[in-house]
This record gives sequence, C-alpha cells and structure tokens, in this order.
Amino acid sequence: MKFSPMILVRRTAEALVLGAFFMLAFRFPAASGWGFLEAAMAFIFPALLFDAVFKERKAGWVFISFFAGFAMLFYWVPATLEAKGPMSQAMALTASLLLAAWESLGFLGVVLLARAAYRRSGPWAGALAAAFGIAVWEVLAFHVYPWNWGAALGGLPWLARSAAFVGAHGLSAWCWGCGALFAGLLASAEPTKRILKVPAVWLALPVVLSLGWFLLPRAAERRLDVVMVQPNYDPGIRALGMEEDMWRRTDAVLTKENLPHPGAATLVVWPESSVLGRDDSRPSLRLQTEALNRRVAWLYGTDGGGFNLLRGEVDGRSAFLQGKTELLAFGEQMPGPAPLRAWLEKTFNWQSWTVGELTHRSSFSMPTPQGELRIHPLICSEALISMRLARGLMLAGGDLITNHTNDGWFEKSSATDLHAAQIRLRAVEAGVPVLRATLTGKSGIFRENGTWELWGEPRTEAAYAFSMAWRPRWTPARSPWVIWGLLLGLGSAMVVLVKKKQIVSERA
Repeated sequence: MKFSPMILVRRTAEALVLGAFFMLAFRFPAASGWGFLEAAMAFIFPALLFDAVFKERKAGWVFISFFAGFAMLFYWVPATLEAKGPMSQAMALTASLLLAAWESLGFLGVVLLARAAYRRSGPWAGALAAAFGIAVWEVLAFHVYPWNWGAALGGLPWLARSAAFVGAHGLSAWCWGCGALFAGLLASAEPTKRILKVPAVWLALPVVLSLGWFLLPRAAERRLDVVMVQPNYDPGIRALGMEEDMWRRTDAVLTKENLPHPGAATLVVWPESSVLGRDDSRPSLRLQTEALNRRVAWLYGTDGGGFNLLRGEVDGRSAFLQGKTELLAFGEQMPGPAPLRAWLEKTFNWQSWTVGELTHRSSFSMPTPQGELRIHPLICSEALISMRLARGLMLAGGDLITNHTNDGWFEKSSATDLHAAQIRLRAVEAGVPVLRATLTGKSGIFRENGTWELWGEPRTEAAYAFSMAWRPRWTPARSPWVIWGLLLGLGSAMVVLVKKKQIVSERA
C-alpha cells in the first residue's frame, strides 16, 4: 500500500481509539453502575486488537495503541513522581514514559506470539497462544505495577464469582483467548453464525461458574465487629505522636459504638504507615497492653528492622509480625539480582526495604466466640498479586483477609480506584472477605460473593465501625496450583495444536 498522509492520520486515530478502549476496561472501578463497561471491554478490546493484528496491522501501530492506553490510564504517574519522588519534571515524565513503554512491550509480545500461532495453524492456535501469552505475561514477567486483565470482570458480581474457580489470571486468559478466536474466525471468513457464537460462549462460562459458586462448600459462620481508621496522613510522614493520634480516633469510635459488644470479638485495623519512625519489630509489653486493656485485637502498619511491617496484638499473646514480601520495583526495592540492585542503589542513592518471608506464622490469630479466627494480611501492593495470596493461604491459612494500604502517594487521582479495582477478586479467589484499610481513602470491604463497598474520597479522614457475618467458602482458586495448572494446560494445548496442524500441512 502506498504511503499517504491520510493513511498516517487514520492509523494514528485507530491506535488512539483502541488505546481508549484499553483504558475503559479499568477506568470506572469504584462506580458499580459502570461495571458493565469494564466487563464488556474485557472482551471487546482483545477482539478489536486481534482483528487488526490478524489482518496484518503492523506491530508498531499495535505498540502505539497499548502505549496510548497506558498513558491515559497512568496519567497521574508523572505528577506523583515529581511531587513524591521527588524528581524533576523532565525525569518524572521520562520515568512515566518508560513505565508505559515497558508494559506495552509485554502486551506486544503476547500479540506477536498469537499472530505467529495464527499464521502457522489457524484461529484456534492463535486463541490458545493469546490465552497462554497473557497468563505468562501476568504471572511470570517483571512488572513495575502488578495487575491483571481479568480484574475487569470484577465490575459485575455475577461474573466476578467465576474467579473462585479459575482465578483472575484464568479470566484474563479466557477473555484474550475468546477475543483472539473471534478475530481469527472473522479474518478466516468463517460463517457468521459460527463467529457470533464466540461472544455468547465468552459470557456463558463466567455466568455458569458464578452459579457454581453457590455450590461451593462453606465453613461455619464467623462474626466480627470491625473498627477501621483512615487518618489522612501525608505519605511517608514520620512524626511523634502518630500512635497516640490513632488511638484517640479509635477510642472515640469504641466509645460511641460501645465496643467491644458482649459475645463478639472486635478487630481494630489501621492502614499501612499509620505508625512510623520507630522499630516496631522489637518486643514491647506496652503495645501488648494497649490492645489488652481495650479488649480488642489490633493490626496496624508500621516499620522496623528494615521492613515494611505489619504488627498485631491480642489477648496478651506474643506480637504478630509480618514484613512485606512483594516489594514494588523502584518504589520499595531496586529490581534485579544483588549486584545490579547494589549498583542501582548506589547510582540513585536509594536504600531498598528488606524482603519479608511467608511462613506458617504469616496469619494473625485472634480468639472469638466462634473459635480462633485466622486473619491473613496483605500489605498494599501485595493484594495485586493472586499468587502471593495463594501462597500465603497455603502456608498459614486464613478466614479473613486484610489489606493495609498507603494510597496517599496518589493524592486525589483515580489511582486509588485503580488499585481497588485490581484487588477486588482476591476476596472471591480466597472465598473470604477482604478488609481494605487505606491511609487517605478509599477504605472499604470486598466480599467473597463479588460485591463491595468503598467509603469516602481520596485525601479524607474517617473512622468506620461495622459488624460482619460470613461463612468462608472453599474455592479452587485459593490454591496456587490453579495458576500453575493454567499455565501448563494452556502451554501444552498450544504446542500440541500447532504441532498437529504443522504435521497435517506437511502431509498435504
């Protein structure tokens, strides 16, 4: 095709529109009324993308589409890096562009793998390659900001419950596989009726699995009163009196609600970074007494010994301590092997946090009238990673999950909603509720049935008290073997199909 300015304008417009569709899959996470848009784009974007790719759209234009989508989705990153880095405006913009470019390259790799399989062996091979590629990219690749495509189905509870069986990564693979199959059949000029079955099948599987959720076995009912404090501290602040201020806010709620109630246990939850500037990794009789005198269990975000730390106190027992195990690249730890990390730290004058360890003691146990309640905590971005949750539950168990988050870095941008959207499915995958305690908003609860509530607005202070009653469900996605089985199954099916088609072609 002969080059012309009009072709350039048209291709650029198409890439930007496709990028906008990419962004729309994650743009309205906190508003339940827009859940249908998230879910629809989970299929529509891959279908449009692969329709262009299978019709020989150049890889460069595909990259531009992803880059535009990330630029629209992560518009808040430059200002955050400039203000909180701190960085110069030019350096913050450069870092943001590099982030968008890196993530876009990963998606481009998935697309090229699917295109190669499609060219060699047809639509079904292309679909399997797309499903396998997106799962590998999400689970095994290096990400600055971990996330997954399947989270878009969390916008509708009657689709979200399917994550209990296949996990968020399974939903990612399903959406991209169906999108690629639809585009592949379209490009191969298959009969229209056959092509139109694909969107129906794409929707049918999550619906059927969501109905199957009601059949999952359940444990005995658990009950808990919760007090959650959102102080609206500036991120990273280390000041005297942080704990005293948090207890002042907490005690006001305990008094107002007359907590603890007879016959019910009370859990006090504070966010990440609610108490900083001291070493809370050490034993402390005083901290133990703070919870004991109020007759509550207490979980809060702090630091000490080089760790981004979570500490828990209850009933005069030994303190619960858990360091963050999945550190954000460039924000909490320089990436790469130790020699590279040391060079980066020296070059950028940055000291990485120490990595915490998951063990059988990584869940906080508290007494309740219904028996011991095991709470598995996730520190901020750990909640983005399905595998992190599955490993932790396999080792330490859990009847409830808490997510302690410092979202003050994002100011009033939509980033706090993006984070919330990406962690919704952790509750469904685990079969238990997730309590989200944020430093500046929005705090809330994600339930195991796919519904959720988020309260307040970013950069606000608040304190919440509420009662919970739930029955933990046994979910297949609670096991890390579901993720590994997904990768192995998709990879094997892709290789077998491509090889089989190749042998048939050679004989022909």
